[in-house]
Amino acid sequence: MSLHIAEGACVIDAGSGQMLTAVSLNKQIALWQEMLQGYRASRVVLTADSSLSWMLVDLACLQSGIVCTPLPTYLSCAQLDAVLEQLQPDLWLTDSDIDRADCTLLEEFGGLQLYRRHVTAYTYINTATQKVTFTSGSTGAPKGVCLSAQSQLDVALALKQLVEQISPGRPRHLCLLPLPTLLENIAGVYAPLLAGGDVIIAPDFQRGFCGSNLTSPQALLQLICVQQPKSLILVPELLKVLIQAAKQGWPVPASLEFIAVGGAYVSPALLLAAARLGLPVYQGYGLSECASVVALSVTPTEQAKDDVGQPLPSRCVEIINGEIVVKQPFLGYLGDESSASDNVFTGDLGELDSQGRLRILGRRKNLLISSLGRNISPEWPEALLTQSGLISQAVVVGDGQPYCAALLYLADVNAAEQLPAYLQQVNQQLPDYAQIKAYQLLSQPLSVADGTLTANGRPRRAEVAKKYQSLIADLFPSKDVTGESYEFLSNAG
Repeated sequence: MSLHIAEGACVIDAGSGQMLTAVSLNKQIALWQEMLQGYRASRVVLTADSSLSWMLVDLACLQSGIVCTPLPTYLSCAQLDAVLEQLQPDLWLTDSDIDRADCTLLEEFGGLQLYRRHVTAYTYINTATQKVTFTSGSTGAPKGVCLSAQSQLDVALALKQLVEQISPGRPRHLCLLPLPTLLENIAGVYAPLLAGGDVIIAPDFQRGFCGSNLTSPQALLQLICVQQPKSLILVPELLKVLIQAAKQGWPVPASLEFIAVGGAYVSPALLLAAARLGLPVYQGYGLSECASVVALSVTPTEQAKDDVGQPLPSRCVEIINGEIVVKQPFLGYLGDESSASDNVFTGDLGELDSQGRLRILGRRKNLLISSLGRNISPEWPEALLTQSGLISQAVVVGDGQPYCAALLYLADVNAAEQLPAYLQQVNQQLPDYAQIKAYQLLSQPLSVADGTLTANGRPRRAEVAKKYQSLIADLFPSKDVTGESYEFLSNAG
């Protein structure tokens, strides 16, 4: 199974200005295929900044049926060691030097260094696997998800057809997420190439990133203005950056016709704010086990609906005991033969309306069950808490407790005096059992580096609970099971 690059497709390096047309792109892919096959590569790991070479390696592996595992460059040494141990790759392509006893430098090709890795024993992997993508997970131990070429291209083709309805004409997509991000890989590269469009790639510094963190929003905004894309893919945190910038006078490029946002729940209020500022945002839903996208809304954002649209034509979704289940073959996890199945139980709570549109209600494993027997998905109040921009990060806690509380990190540390009034507004939108009765302010943000945040911005709740155990304990000092005596407390201890 291979990807057919349509006539007219073009890949552009935003830094150098280098362009590859469909003809030259296919020639470059063929050169990479020849090189990889010459080294008899069977499992390739790729650790490099977003670039034309990164994309060429990925496409060469796809066209050749070589198992490719793209990894973000900001993994810790321990995380990288764990991945290599699970994967056992025989070829490692990177844009940095490797000093390891189990690796031998072969050559430099296309700006990347090729290392032979000495493999002692191969881990089990489903024979249909073409790509292994490691989930960010809610704990520090992500799993390698095995994907076939067919499942990736099914999603890319379905997205191509949907996006053509929303944004007719030749695509022009700017990749803002790192290319190892499966959503950007499939929806931001494969889909536009199938449609004969432009794919614009930029390195971390040009997108304003350092590792997993956005350190220069101005660089990100400038890149969008200079490149004038028709489409973008964002995680919710990047959407907030665009909204805040637009509120402060950033001119939204008239070229933008389609901004997909996914990775976490986005409140209708945030979608409405985006629409009012001229940001054409469409919410989607997916997971790595389903090759990224399961559903995509094509509803105009002005209506600010809280559904994520209907499932893609290649995806059949059912709700079983409140859980979203995708009826499709799953190849399983790396090294776990028993994990393959005909259905993907997502772990997400959801519902389908009468029109077949999917609504996400939260994570089953994240459910808080209060001491009064109420079930609460923390993503719901967390989205409301962070939608205005006053609060940058929020983690709601209260499992087994009489009320909900939150750990908060402010976007502006000098804005603490605004919190009580703002929390009153948020609580008016929540039933009493889900209202925030107490909070603690964090002195530093959650981050990927300290293990409290996933790469796509979700809190690692187990790690947060462990790191802030004493702060959380201070939020629940009373034996009063009603929770009614609590007012807003900046220091609940």
